[in-house]
Amino acid sequence: MTTKTQILAFALFAVLAPVKPLVFIAVLAIILDTCFGIWRSVKKGGWVSIRSRRLSHTISKSLLYSGAIVFIFLLEKFVVADILGQFIAIDLVLTKMFTFFCVVTEIKSINESYFSVTGVNVWDKFKAFALRSKEQLEELK
Repeated sequence: MTTKTQILAFALFAVLAPVKPLVFIAVLAIILDTCFGIWRSVKKGGWVSIRSRRLSHTISKSLLYSGAIVFIFLLEKFVVADILGQFIAIDLVLTKMFTFFCVVTEIKSINESYFSVTGVNVWDKFKAFALRSKEQLEELK
């Protein structure tokens, strides 16, 4: 009985192997957001402001993002792949787009936490940097 279970587990891991890096990236973004959230809480209200209820949201968010990424991967791989393959030559484009959406959501939250503590909006600074770089490149041409 255990060999059948092991074979089933290995088969499941083999099917889900292409999506593991995407899940890892999303969970890493959640962990980074959690670290910035803890930093903000400590800076704003001290260590007593940290609550286990808020930290438990990290676990549910990780499971939700991971489950959704795997679901979209399975849907794309076994249902939509043939249709999308006619128009787009990128493998797992829907899964990658959803993972990108999840990561952008976490980056926005990280920016909000950083702004709350320091008063500096990193996103605005990045846009200004990109605009200056573009202008300098155009001057060089």
